Amino acid sequence: MQNKYTYFFFLAGIIVFTIGFRPEFIGFDCRFAVFAKEMLRNGPTFFPTIYGQPYPDYPGTSTLLIYLISLPFGKVTHFTAVLPTAVVSALILVFIYKIGALHSRKWGSFAVLFALFTIEFFSYSRSISPDQYVTLATVMCFYIVYSATVYHRQKSLWIIPFLFISGFIFRGPIGLIIPASVVCAYYLYNRDFANFAFTASAAGVLLIIYTFMLLAAAQFQGGETFVKQVIQAQVTGRISGNAKHWMGYYFTESFGRYALSYPFAVFIIVVLYKKIFTSKNGEYKLLASLVIWMMVVLVGMSVPSARKIRYVLPIIPAVALVGSYLFIYPFQNNVLSGVERTFIGLCSWFPLGVVVFSLAAWMFSEKIESLFGANYLISVILAFLLAIISWVLNIRLKNDDKKDFALLIVGTITFIIVMICIIEPVDYYHSSTNPFASKIKILQSQEPGQVVFYKIGADSEAIKFMANYDMPLKPRFINNPEDMLDFNFPVYFIAMKGDYETVPKNITTHIRLLDFGKIGHDECAIFTCRSK
Repeated sequence: MQNKYTYFFFLAGIIVFTIGFRPEFIGFDCRFAVFAKEMLRNGPTFFPTIYGQPYPDYPGTSTLLIYLISLPFGKVTHFTAVLPTAVVSALILVFIYKIGALHSRKWGSFAVLFALFTIEFFSYSRSISPDQYVTLATVMCFYIVYSATVYHRQKSLWIIPFLFISGFIFRGPIGLIIPASVVCAYYLYNRDFANFAFTASAAGVLLIIYTFMLLAAAQFQGGETFVKQVIQAQVTGRISGNAKHWMGYYFTESFGRYALSYPFAVFIIVVLYKKIFTSKNGEYKLLASLVIWMMVVLVGMSVPSARKIRYVLPIIPAVALVGSYLFIYPFQNNVLSGVERTFIGLCSWFPLGVVVFSLAAWMFSEKIESLFGANYLISVILAFLLAIISWVLNIRLKNDDKKDFALLIVGTITFIIVMICIIEPVDYYHSSTNPFASKIKILQSQEPGQVVFYKIGADSEAIKFMANYDMPLKPRFINNPEDMLDFNFPVYFIAMKGDYETVPKNITTHIRLLDFGKIGHDECAIFTCRSK
């Protein structure tokens, strides 16, 4: 029976994480789309390349998977680029279920729904996310060590070092350190000092060996200069760079970005903390181990100065399992019962709320730009059907134990509809670069010329343009307006609208505006040298 559940969650995850894609790359995906396109043109490399130069932040492993999937199609599409992450995220759901199911299938199933109902996990599962590989390595490691404790068998522990290695080859040192830290903390909490010593030693040795291998690959691909860039990007820059966020960033930001799971997990910890850390009950011991998992990642990743919310994605399985305990606790508690009833009530009314919102937004969408792009009709139809299902469930399952689970499914599906039909399309509409890239393609077809970015960084808006420009292109980058005069017609300059408008007058006499457009959220101008 458990295998049927795991197959279902895996297949459902892949479908949910790959359905309804837009034919364009936006945001963080653009960088990896460029990596994959260059690998498809030039062949596999140890590190991904950008403008033909190796990029130091990531190993090329995740890009290689995109390359292999895209190879039969002859091009990189949104589907081929995101499919590896979708598969990894679906596997994460499977192991979330398997951890909870060690105590009850109910807990595992609720935890999967909580994960799907979590904003950033859902978003990153539908994008190109190397951090999801670290999350998978972490949840698999925890499942192996915890199940070994539950079943009193150590046979599967030999897999752990290979999971450490897989984390490293997909994400670099951080990909090994996070799962290793979670496993070591688990053994320390359980006073299993022999396994702790072995795991810590193995992790340390593997970290040294694979770091040397990473640097050797960097030396082979880009020479001594690139080796220094890799060390800076993946080690020293993360630890000692300028901090943009305060030390408690992950603890506070996660309330919004990792809602639903994180706020509920914090609530459970606050209400039950005494039982979690003092009871010898198996469920509470699991909760304690999960809390330690959360803290190891949150505190550990707060030490380096580079802090981005995606770096702590590996807490998602833990917070989903802790948060979903709201529906598992085996005793009466007025606070927990009140929150549970309120939350299920909100899930019950959520579809109807989406229907009302979608209809109102649809009516005003022609006038309010922030509402452009959503599929309101589809949202209304699907949410209305769910509202009917919710009404029927409230009548038919009034005193049934399955009511909470059924209504949470309704709430989760409604959330997925909102994300796919409203949030993502609106984001795509306002972040679209395709229309601008198409203008350059038309100009290039009429009169091929050099593309030059003026005061636009090679790793910023230029990446968004390159990700959505299907033809091979080697752009130039300049910051000095006088450098424009070094190019002969035909040449196409791309600049932010504000930078174009502040070009000195002695230069403007030599250039001609062609059009305006948008790269992502930013207004840009296309202009050229006047033909002689």
